[in-house]
Amino acid sequence: MVLAAALLLGGGQGTVADSAVQLLSLALLALCLWRHASEPEAKLPRLAWLAALPMALPALQLLPLPESVWLLPDARDELATELSAAGVGAAHRISLVPLATERAFAWLLPAVALFLAGLQLSSQQRGNLLKLLVAAAALSVVLGLAQLFGGPDSALRFYSNTNPTEAVGFFANRNHLASLLAVALPIVVVGTALWLKHREDWSPGTVLGLLAGVGLVALLILGIAMARSRAGLLLGMLGLLLSLPLALQLRRRRGTRRVLAVAVALGFTLAVQFALFGILQRLQKDPLEDARFQYLPVVESVARQHAPLGTGLGGFRRAFEAEDPAPVSVYINHAHNDWAELWLEGGWPGWALVGAAVGGLLVSGWKVWRKQPEASTTTRTLSRAAWVGLLLLALHSLGDYPLRTSALLAVAGVLAAQVMAMREIRLSRAPDGARLGPLFNP
Repeated sequence: MVLAAALLLGGGQGTVADSAVQLLSLALLALCLWRHASEPEAKLPRLAWLAALPMALPALQLLPLPESVWLLPDARDELATELSAAGVGAAHRISLVPLATERAFAWLLPAVALFLAGLQLSSQQRGNLLKLLVAAAALSVVLGLAQLFGGPDSALRFYSNTNPTEAVGFFANRNHLASLLAVALPIVVVGTALWLKHREDWSPGTVLGLLAGVGLVALLILGIAMARSRAGLLLGMLGLLLSLPLALQLRRRRGTRRVLAVAVALGFTLAVQFALFGILQRLQKDPLEDARFQYLPVVESVARQHAPLGTGLGGFRRAFEAEDPAPVSVYINHAHNDWAELWLEGGWPGWALVGAAVGGLLVSGWKVWRKQPEASTTTRTLSRAAWVGLLLLALHSLGDYPLRTSALLAVAGVLAAQVMAMREIRLSRAPDGARLGPLFNP
């Protein structure tokens, strides 16, 4: 329920739907902790508690501070003077926008809850979550097609501040739709290969499952093209390149290469038919002329002024607008570089959190990609595909803010659970190929 609600309702920011997803996440989190305390088979591993680190940052930013510590950033001397002139006493906390920081704390709940829940599920149940992710991605492409046919004023565009001429699916931003589709692509490619590997003959069921996989790969490639996101195109190609070796190493019968080639060729053919003109328009523009690169130096300057404490999570917009040397009518709500924005909002503690996240991604990647004979082929392969998805989200955060939507943050929680579940495979391992259904079933 939490994952479905996040994927269908969490494509914007700060909406009532986001609050509903967070309330559901609270219930799921309570259930996870209750199972951890009462059911031995659901006991969480020690490393699972690292999920508390991201939530510790906004909690720390809301605690009271001594005035001498509060005044450490250069920007706060001027702020204290202005508050004093206005007759207002400063609230000595790291966060300069406490309400926004409280919202940031709640915004993290879906990812943490889904991560912990994923660790308590069986491998088959985690596979069902991945299927739900793929289904939502496919449905987003179909909705995107309907949005294009309906035009800029289509009632199927659920957010007013959106890209009016591109497919956005259940999101407010075409780049975030492309990010979801790019993450789903390796899972579909690997899932299709797993399905083919475990079939004994070319029965009608095998053919139908294979056609479904080929069609989904083509549909996702088409969706990325319809979104007309340059970052999405690059991420989609990278995800495809990283997933093809995973699929090819599973091949057990002749023809696997041809099947994958047909799926990719079909996807690119549909993309050319439906979205070539829009893609060419996007590629003709110099990416360095993009506004996000032009105001990145301002973000860096503001971050230095607020170091070492930062503004507090959610404080980017007000801090940026106060220092923007060339204000325009465009509403700039994010830095479009989440690593830089986290530096501005989190200060040195935020950078420490970034370092921990990057280190965790690298270490988990090393563990997932090395040979682990105790893990089933299915689980090992899906965990590698999930790791590729996390890598794509981390790379996209260099040029956008995908993880500031409930939908993609929830997806990250599910993928992280699949990656980390490699350590728990002895508890719920099923024989390779057991109960495999289209497209896969670990």
